[in-house]
Amino acid sequence: MLGEKKQIVSWINSLKIAIIEDDIKSISKLTNNLPNFTILDEAQEALSLIKVATDIVNKKREETLNTINKIKQTKNFLSS
Repeated sequence: MLGEKKQIVSWINSLKIAIIEDDIKSISKLTNNLPNFTILDEAQEALSLIKVATDIVNKKREETLNTINKIKQTKNFLSS
């Protein structure tokens, strides 16, 4: 039981760090390997963090799509 608690605390702390650093790879890895939450407060904290992480991923996705579109526009302009 104590080992599981440490694992969950470590997972939550790792996700917090990944969020602060906007580390998409770590966010993905952590959210694909969820621990088994047995305490409601920890599960609620994890859910809140996952929502924030999802917002970060969506923001990065939008930024990437905008960059791709700008590159395409520039390429089209230079080709004409």
